[in-house]
Amino acid sequence: MHRSSGFSEVLTVDIEDRLKKLQSLFTYALSGAVAAKARYLAIRGEPGSTPAAISRARMTWQQLEARKTAIIARMVELEDLAMEEVGI
Repeated sequence: MHRSSGFSEVLTVDIEDRLKKLQSLFTYALSGAVAAKARYLAIRGEPGSTPAAISRARMTWQQLEARKTAIIARMVELEDLAMEEVGI
């Protein structure tokens, strides 16, 4: 199926915009994950920390790590779609 040049250009711009948004979300998630890991390690190392506090901190960190992974997967999907559009 052959797409018109105009449609392809619009789709390419849309993909680029979506990738930029995902990159921004990834940067935010990365920053949050780094901070959450530091907090988890700090809480884990404090003698007075409760197991529940340690567990919550670990869960927060792992959730942000999972979010990063999901964002990366979406970015890869969009990049694959972009490659299909240009015929690679």
